[in-house]
This record gives sequence, C-alpha cells and structure tokens, in this order.
Amino acid sequence: MIDFRKKDQVMGILNVTPDSFSDGGQHYTLEDALSHAELLIKEDAAILDIGGQSTRPGYQEVTPEIEAQRILPVIRELVKRTDVPISVDTYFPEVAAAAIEAGTKIINDIKGLDSPVMLEVLAAAPQVGIVIMHSRPRRKELSVKEDIQAFYLEQFERCKEHNIAPERLCFDPGIGFGKTPEENIQILQQPADFRFRDFPLLYGVSRKRTIQHLIGDSSPEERDYASVTASLFAAQAGVEIVRVHEVKGMVDALTVWHRLSHKKTRTSLK
Repeated sequence: MIDFRKKDQVMGILNVTPDSFSDGGQHYTLEDALSHAELLIKEDAAILDIGGQSTRPGYQEVTPEIEAQRILPVIRELVKRTDVPISVDTYFPEVAAAAIEAGTKIINDIKGLDSPVMLEVLAAAPQVGIVIMHSRPRRKELSVKEDIQAFYLEQFERCKEHNIAPERLCFDPGIGFGKTPEENIQILQQPADFRFRDFPLLYGVSRKRTIQHLIGDSSPEERDYASVTASLFAAQAGVEIVRVHEVKGMVDALTVWHRLSHKKTRTSLK
C-alpha cells in the first residue's frame, strides 16, 4: 500500500480529457497519454494521477461510462510498464471499482467520499490508498479552517464506521474549489492549520486561478514556475504530496531546496 507519510512526493498529473483547463486534448489518445506518462516517470514522479474528467470551473460532467472508457486502457497498459503507483481522480464509485480492478493503487476523490457507495467500494479494497478532498460549498458561518476541519472529522468518522484503516487516508483541503482567493492563499500559507490531526496532506495548486491571483498571469500554461514555487512552499512547510503538471521543475526545486538547506537530497532518500 502507498506510504502517504513519505515526504517530498511529487504527484504528476495526467489528464486524459479533451477539455481540462490547461492541457485538455494534449494527452487524449492512448498513445499520447502513455507517452506523457513515460515522460512523468522519467522525470521522477512518485505517483501518476490519471483523470478522465475535467473539473475546471463550470465543467460539464461526463458519465461514468465515458470516464471509464478514457482512463481504463491507460491504467491497464501502465501497470504493465511501471511500478510507479497509479492514482485515479474520480468521484464515481463504479469508475473507482473498475480502476482498482485494473491496478490502481490510489483513489483521489474530489468529492471527499460523500458517496456512500464510494465508501463501500473502498472498504472492499484494503490495499488502496484514499485521498479525501474538501470541495463542498463553503459554510460562511465558519472560518475556512473550521469548515475544512469539520469536514475532515466527519469523513474520518465515516471511514471508521466502514472499517477503513487510518493509514490508508490522506487529506486535501481542496485549493480552488469554492473558496475565495484569500482563503486559498491562507491554505497555502498555513498548511499546519489545514492538517487533520497527524494525517498526511496533499496539495494541488498547479496552474490554478490561485496562482493567477498571486502573479496576475491569465494563461494556465504560463503558471508553472509560480506553481512550483507555491508547491515548494507547501512542501517545506510539511505537506507530504504536491500534485503538479511540471514534474521535472518540481523535483529539481525540491532537490535544490534540500541541498541548500543542508538536508539529505531527494536522491539519497530513495
């Protein structure tokens, strides 16, 4: 099972969609998806996160059948080629079940296990890691910290009820999902406030509008340097996993950071 507690894990993004906000259509065919996955592996991605549905602002939901058709051939081929753990970005229980059967090691649920059926699917797959992300509408009577912590606790208790082991869990505060620019920046600045107890954290800010608010750049493809910087800030503040488009830049940034901080290099940690 994936060790979510290991530091400096770089999760590489592989969108097998025609409409993702920054790279839609670039890796849509099986050949293109596999080629990009091999590049991410070469660049030292610790995890590959495969998505078959865009969740950009205002996205149009596709059916579970379409999402499965997009991702399953990629998963089946990748498990033959690499030992790098495969994560699937889905909130459909039927897609999660099919992905697990195909060899997926992590289910990254942007709806944070709100589906009772998803809980049942994951309870039946004890070898699979689970990323629980906050994407519910913000409750304005609570601060963003209070709201997210309450969500974490609720989903943790539901996992306990389904006998899902705690070591399978990783939490994601959901930067960008229904939160204000100020709230997103607060989440980036203060990871300790958005950690549930001592559970591992995953942060995904790559190319998002939060980066645009910080640097003023309107083109997602031009936000990689700033995305790496924001992700590096989160990693050095203790976040275990950072989800990025630009894997090589992220790996290089972490390596240089550790060398200059007189810490062990990422290479020596392997």
